[in-house]
Amino acid sequence: MEQLSALDTAFINLETGSTPMHIGCMAIYDPSTAEEQPIRFKQILSYFKNRLYKTPSLRNRYIQVPVGLDYPYWIADPDFDIEFHLRHIALPTPGDWRQLCIQLARLHARPLDMNRPPWEIYIIEGLDNIKGIPKGCYAMVMKIHHALIDGEGGAALLATMHDLGAGAKPVETSQPWIVDRIPTSIELLARASINTCNNTLKKSRVIAKYSLPIARGMLKRTISGKGCSLGNAPRTRFNDKVSPHRVFEAMDFPLEDIKRIARAINGVKVNDVVVAIISGALRRYLNHKGELPEQSLNAMVPVSIRNKKNNLKGFNQLSFLFPKIYTDIEAPLERLHAIHIAQGKAKSNHEAMGSTELMDLSQLLPNTMTNLAMRTVKKYNLLSHLRPFFNTVIANVAGPQIPLYQAGSKLLRFYGTGFCWDSLGLFHIVFSYNGNLTISATCCRDMMPDPAFYARCLQQSFDDLFQAIENSAKNQENIVREEKESHARQASLEKNSQSNEQEKTAKTSRKTTIRIDTKDGSVKQKSTDITPKSEEKKTIKKTVSPTTPTNNSQKQQTVPKPNKQ
Repeated sequence: MEQLSALDTAFINLETGSTPMHIGCMAIYDPSTAEEQPIRFKQILSYFKNRLYKTPSLRNRYIQVPVGLDYPYWIADPDFDIEFHLRHIALPTPGDWRQLCIQLARLHARPLDMNRPPWEIYIIEGLDNIKGIPKGCYAMVMKIHHALIDGEGGAALLATMHDLGAGAKPVETSQPWIVDRIPTSIELLARASINTCNNTLKKSRVIAKYSLPIARGMLKRTISGKGCSLGNAPRTRFNDKVSPHRVFEAMDFPLEDIKRIARAINGVKVNDVVVAIISGALRRYLNHKGELPEQSLNAMVPVSIRNKKNNLKGFNQLSFLFPKIYTDIEAPLERLHAIHIAQGKAKSNHEAMGSTELMDLSQLLPNTMTNLAMRTVKKYNLLSHLRPFFNTVIANVAGPQIPLYQAGSKLLRFYGTGFCWDSLGLFHIVFSYNGNLTISATCCRDMMPDPAFYARCLQQSFDDLFQAIENSAKNQENIVREEKESHARQASLEKNSQSNEQEKTAKTSRKTTIRIDTKDGSVKQKSTDITPKSEEKKTIKKTVSPTTPTNNSQKQQTVPKPNKQ
C-alpha cells in the first residue's frame, strides 16, 4: 500500500468525463520475425503475463480517502485480471493509416475504469495498407493514467516489456504475488489523522524554504518573459474549452536528418530542432486558418528529474520549462536560432530555481480544496476568462536506438499520445527509436478537425528547415570557394607583377662576356653591358656634346665667299 504524492494526486483531481488524464502510446509490430508462426492473441497475452513481475505498478489500484481528507493510495489489486486489461480488435478493410488514427483517437477519448488498475492495452490487427509497413502487421495501443506513470517511466516500461532478440525466451517465475487487502474507511481516516500532522510540518518547511526565493526569483524570471514566458501567451484555437472527442496524427523523420540540422548550427540540440519543426507547423496551420497571432506562441516542456540523488516520492517526478517557440518568425534558420537561445535561457532559469521546486511546492496543495477548485474551474469554464499560461505541450522522450521485440515480433514504429484539458487542447509527444524520430499530436477534435493537414504542416516545416540548412551549406561552400579563388587570383597577380619587375630589370641591365684574341695569341675575356637598340639610341642622343659641329655647319664653313667687284 503506497500513498500518492501531491503531484500524482493533482492528475487524479484534474480528471473529468470530458478530460481523461491518461497518456499512452501506439506501437506497430512485424510478426514475420517471430519463430512461431502465426502469432496469436493468446501468445501475446501469455507474453504479458510472464513479464508482469517486472512491472508491479501495473497491478496498482486506486483507493480514495473518504471526503478527500488525505492523499489517495495505491494498493496491489487482489482481484487483478490480465484479460480485462488486454483486448483484441481489428481494423476493417483496407486497414490504412487514417483508419488506424481514427480508431486510436476513439479509444484514447474514453476514460479509464478507476475501480481497477488504470491501464488498458488493445491489440489491433488488419494493418494491411499503411505506407512503409509490411502487410500483416499489428498495432498495440496502450492507455495508462498519468498518476501512475510519467514520460521517463513510460520509456522504462517500454524497455521492460520487450526483448533484445526475436528468439528470447521469457523467464518464468514461481514467486507468488503479494496483494493488499482493501482498507476500510475507518482505517483510511485513521491514517489521514496521523498524516495531517506530518503534512503540516512538511508544508511549513516548504513555505520557509521557498517563500523568499519565489518572491525574488520566480516572479521576476517567469512572469517577465525573459527566457520564460509563463502567463504571457496569446490566445489561440487550442486554448479554449475542450470537447470529449480526440484526434490523433503523427509524422516520422530520420533521426540522422534531425541531427544533421542540429550539427549545422553551433550549439543547437536535437530538442531545439524538434521544437523548431513544431513551431513552423503551428505557424503554417494557424496562418492557413487566418488565426496566426502577431505574438509568439509559448510551450510547456516537461523535464524529468528522476534520478537516484533526488529520492523523491511518487510516480511523476517532473519539472517544467516554459520557452517561447517564435511562431512570429518566418525564416526557418532565424526561428531555430531564436528557439535555441530561448531554450537555453529557460534551462538557466530552471536550474536557478531548482529542479525539485515543483515537487516541493505541490505539497502545499490540500487535497480536498484542490479537488473542489479543479472541478469548479472546469464546471464554469473559468480558464476561458484568463490569459493562457502556454499554448501547447511538447514532451520529448529518448527511446532505445536498437531494435526491440515483443513475443518475437519486431517493433517498427512507436508513437506517443497525450491528454487534453481546458485551455490545453494540443499535446505533442516526440519519441526517438532505432534511428527514427516521431512527432505525435493529440488534440481536441473541435479544435483540429483536419489532423491530416496538420501532419502535412509538420512535414513541410521539416522540409523547409532542411532545405534552408542545405542552401546555407551551399552558400557557405560558394563563399569559401570564392575566397579561395580570390586568394589564388591575388597570388597570381602578385607573382606576375614580381616576374615583370624582374624582366624589366634584366632588360635594362644585362651583362655578357666578350672573347678577345690578342696579337700574341692569348685570349682575353671582357664583361660588358648589352642594352636594347632603343636604349642605345637614347644613350647616344644624351651623350652628344653641344660644342661638336654638325655636318651642316661644316658644309657652311667650306662654302667660298663671293668676290667683290
